[in-house]
Amino acid sequence: MIADADLVAQFARAREERRAHQPPSAQGRGLSLDDAYRLQDALRETLVAAGARLAGWKAGFTTAAAQEQFGVPAPVCAFLLAADFFPSGAALPAARFVGPAVEAEVALVMASDLAGPGVTAARAALAVAGALPALEIVDFRYTGTPQGTDIVAEGIFASAVVLGGALTPIAGLDLALEGLVYEQNGAVAATNTAAEVMGNPVNALAWIANHLGARGLGLRAGDIVMTGSVSKILRPKAGDTVRATYTRLGSVGVRFA
Repeated sequence: MIADADLVAQFARAREERRAHQPPSAQGRGLSLDDAYRLQDALRETLVAAGARLAGWKAGFTTAAAQEQFGVPAPVCAFLLAADFFPSGAALPAARFVGPAVEAEVALVMASDLAGPGVTAARAALAVAGALPALEIVDFRYTGTPQGTDIVAEGIFASAVVLGGALTPIAGLDLALEGLVYEQNGAVAATNTAAEVMGNPVNALAWIANHLGARGLGLRAGDIVMTGSVSKILRPKAGDTVRATYTRLGSVGVRFA
């Protein structure tokens, strides 16, 4: 059976070399969710020891359909690195990714530390400096059909985040009602509201805080939290542009060079 250290080394090399590799389940290593998070923690520690800087956290599988599809009982969580953040309008080389896909999200910037247990949405909102329009570019780095725990172990395909520039305070703002117009190459691909994210992106933030607390971790002031996909996933190719325009948060766009 392949050892934890060998799997973590594979995950790190796949990120560095921008290449696909076999998921643990295809290498005869079935993972429990606890196994997956232990491997993810080891990967984070390995990358930070090599000079990476932790910049925040992300939620994944925030819908019941995604949880059923990937065989997990709840949303999942992974770390984000500072070198993977870009400003709106950035041109990202398609060669940076193995199998890129874009998710429109609401990013929340932390004003203060926050960790569970017992974090409610109301308490979580008080710890937020403001919201930003965001695009997450996830990168499908596995070959074949990975299981949900495979995906958690390697960091939920985290690869790049593009942020809009203006921070909007959320006091008095119902993020569930935040409307989205989602475009690819100037054509409307979808319209949604942020209620698609667990009823409200702040609910996702509270879930992340409680989840991290259970792992002996927590959110820190200045962290950026990606709360989950508001709409469908878009699959760009070189030359494509993607833009997300929100009702009050503004817009964010990216081009794939």
